[in-house]
Amino acid sequence: MQHVIKGMSLRWLLIASFINSFAFGFIWPLTSVYLYNELYQTLVTIGWVMMANAVGQAIGSLISGRLFDRFKPYMLIQFGVVSMIILQIAFIIWHGWPVYAIILTLVGFFGGWITAAINSYGTQVRSHDGRFVFNMLYFTSNFGMVFSTALVGPIYPFGITWLFILALILYIALFIIVHAKFNFTLDNRTTDKVFTKIKLPKWNLALVYASVLGLVVLWISYAQWQGNLSVYMNSVLKLPLWQYSMLWTINGILIAVIQLGMNALNLSSNHRSMFIQIFLGIVMFGLSFLILPFSHHFGGFALAMIITTIGEATAFPMIPALVNELTPVSLKGRYQGLSAAAPSVGRAVGPLVGGLIIQQQGYSILFFAAAALTFVAFIGLLVSMVTGYRHTVRYDEN
Repeated sequence: MQHVIKGMSLRWLLIASFINSFAFGFIWPLTSVYLYNELYQTLVTIGWVMMANAVGQAIGSLISGRLFDRFKPYMLIQFGVVSMIILQIAFIIWHGWPVYAIILTLVGFFGGWITAAINSYGTQVRSHDGRFVFNMLYFTSNFGMVFSTALVGPIYPFGITWLFILALILYIALFIIVHAKFNFTLDNRTTDKVFTKIKLPKWNLALVYASVLGLVVLWISYAQWQGNLSVYMNSVLKLPLWQYSMLWTINGILIAVIQLGMNALNLSSNHRSMFIQIFLGIVMFGLSFLILPFSHHFGGFALAMIITTIGEATAFPMIPALVNELTPVSLKGRYQGLSAAAPSVGRAVGPLVGGLIIQQQGYSILFFAAAALTFVAFIGLLVSMVTGYRHTVRYDEN
């Protein structure tokens, strides 16, 4: 008989989050290089493939989050991990064109599925405050991605199959952990009949959607760092590609330092601190884009990345934490799925929007536009919080 535990273990949840992002990091970072150099696809085609992967992540997150509240979460997350195991085997066998693109889209779907499930399980941790939990989930997710991204470069020359094999091993390990540690009775589960009658208070719903929409806008700007900036540095400014890679090494190290420092100082558990983190973080994030038009050497880009990371690491984890505070147990999965989908929507839209601006106006206008978008997100969230937060019902679980 399966052993049933009470409440989610934070340690095993963070380990699962780390392994999930570690495994996923062996798949998507090499997509552009592999499609361009090995499968001889155009940059336009590559853009559509990346968009399909991001849209798949968004849809997977939304569906998984909704089902979390209605179905057995333990079965849902197992289904997601088993599907990823099957897809890694498919990648090992078939990785030509166009099968690679089809499998990558499915990988995006189930990657989003698992991420939303892990975030939803985060609402079931009883040993720590919700803000601490989501800070740590953000940290472990980024830490896993940093590790895998660092390993992709040395391993890729031996063949892409080895990366899929490593991802397969990691997903098998994730399945073992999920099977052993994720089966417990969740709090205040409701039947479908009762579920349909439960609704968020008006102001809670408004703030949740404002927060998620703000996160989408921020990720549209952030997507420029992950895509168009590499072309700008390498092709326009003729800077070596290792300098662009070094920016993400800085990003990963800083996120680790900031998150661990905040948790050591107990800042993530402070209620008032949450709003300072969100708004100050967004301001810092926006300021970094104003540095980029005037940067022509690595030092300028490194400074911009440091400021970006400070903003990202303080503001981004607090949005799912705020969503957790504003939603009852019976609806947490639905709205955590929504917040998990937001980055994927931003990653899907961002490269297309950025490409159009570059084509019409150039890179400098793109960076100013990204700063303006961040400012819009800041104003929207600030007005929403000032107007509505005092009218909300808070569902503090810890």
